[in-house]
Amino acid sequence: MKVLLTCTSIEDKERIEDAHDSHYPLGLAYLQAYLQKESDHEVQTHFLNNVDDVTCFKKMKEAIEEFKPDVVGISIMTFSRTSSYRMIEYLSEHNPDIKIVLGGMHPTIMWKTLLKKYTTPVIVIGEGEIAFADLLKHFEEGKSISDVKGIAYHDGEKIVSTPERDLVKNLDDLPIPDHNIFLWEGKTIANLLTSRGCPFKCNFCVLDNLSLRTVRFRSAENICDEIEQILKTCSTIQTIWLHDDAFMINKKSTMALCREIIRRGIKTTFTCSARFRPVSRELIQLMEEAGFNHVLFGLESGAKNIMDDMKKGITKHHIRYATSLFAERNIKTTAFLIVGLPGETQETIDETIDFVQEMQFNNYLYYDDIGICGIYPGAEVYNIARRRKLEIPGYGLLDDDYWLTDGDVPTYTCEHPREKLLQWKEDIRDAIALNRVTKPDAFLKQKKVLSSAIQYGYKFGMPGLIGLTQNALQTHQLFPEVLYNFFAGAPSRMMPKIGLAVEKELIKQIMEPMNMEQKKEFIANWEKQTIEDNETLKRWQTQRVEATDEYISLKKKAKRTLSVIQ
Repeated sequence: MKVLLTCTSIEDKERIEDAHDSHYPLGLAYLQAYLQKESDHEVQTHFLNNVDDVTCFKKMKEAIEEFKPDVVGISIMTFSRTSSYRMIEYLSEHNPDIKIVLGGMHPTIMWKTLLKKYTTPVIVIGEGEIAFADLLKHFEEGKSISDVKGIAYHDGEKIVSTPERDLVKNLDDLPIPDHNIFLWEGKTIANLLTSRGCPFKCNFCVLDNLSLRTVRFRSAENICDEIEQILKTCSTIQTIWLHDDAFMINKKSTMALCREIIRRGIKTTFTCSARFRPVSRELIQLMEEAGFNHVLFGLESGAKNIMDDMKKGITKHHIRYATSLFAERNIKTTAFLIVGLPGETQETIDETIDFVQEMQFNNYLYYDDIGICGIYPGAEVYNIARRRKLEIPGYGLLDDDYWLTDGDVPTYTCEHPREKLLQWKEDIRDAIALNRVTKPDAFLKQKKVLSSAIQYGYKFGMPGLIGLTQNALQTHQLFPEVLYNFFAGAPSRMMPKIGLAVEKELIKQIMEPMNMEQKKEFIANWEKQTIEDNETLKRWQTQRVEATDEYISLKKKAKRTLSVIQ
């Protein structure tokens, strides 16, 4: 059989059309590799997430006319569903003999709603490799699909769902995904999964619907085979991005991977998404030796109540410990934020700003944009929004049928209007985004973390900040003292002076266009902020969690302290 696989255009506000180094759908890469290994089907895959809807539709029509597939498989995300619906409707009307199979997160969650409107597709629920191959075999042999596990379809009279199919237990049994269809000449970033699943159920996340809160790991050997294959296939690859849902969740697996990378002498860099726990000094040291240079954490909020309600299973103590460990290494860290999660208030926004700045002071985190809480089917936030009777302008109360429209993914506005959420977003950015530091109000909020930002700038190469710092050192004649302390083995001793010199240079820039009254007001605000900053820095120091070989919980720490006293 001829099988055409695709993922269609993402909605305009979410799409990145400069797609040269964009992420690509590993799910389709796994499907293609599995079908090529387990069958003799002829398979074509078209990656169309990052083109506009018109271009996507045109390319798919051309592919259908030229390839003449027997089956079209469409991987659907919530924010690509509209273009997918258009393709389903086109195929049903113009190519009724072509069988349509839908998969991915959105159909896995919304299969009942989809089959109420679209009666022609078959939906693969959950992981797709084995179920899809089984379904194709039934198509090819003309058998009834009623005994194919893990699918849903309309039999002409009613919607039918078959028994669940077990998750793939041993991921090493799956073939290495076919990256060739996504790695073109000049591409510098490749994608990879070392595991599947996450044991947690964050209130804004939908993953548990697919992974059933079960984590499965590939062997280090199997992963490194894939890495070597990627680097051999595309010589321009410089970074491999690990897109695991919970990378680092198992220290033993992560350390085994790092050791295997080091043993094989694999030379590339790695970026990964990760959690703040569990971590240890040995783990992070191994990661750096293996080539990891950027770790992206999901913080979402710095407010305790919001963090508890998210059900991420982390505390501020865990985050402080991880921050102290990463400060020892040359690995860049990023911590994503979401504004407007359930329970958000002005107090939680202020608490988030304070906590993020505390982290920046200990080990600088660079920020530009941050997210606002969106509502996705299958997430707890979606259920909360429905219970609170969220009204969508131009539609009505949010319900499952909304996802059959071409409406945007809605914002969680049950507690605050979107305008308020946008204002909070800008308030947070003013306090933590370095590219805003030349704004008077933003400068006053950020000045206490300038020394840390300067260290980050030199560590990870920020020419603008380096240039500003060098001008400040020259203006304030600090170069001799900096050199002396550097060669004396105490470069950190100079950071307060360097930070103050840069602060003075920024003040000069900020005040230059001001009139006399504005300057007086700014100086008064600076003096007031400096007093507040001194108190804040003292508090942060008392809250600091020192880097130790292994994490020590607050309870264990208290017991140790008590035993020492006794």
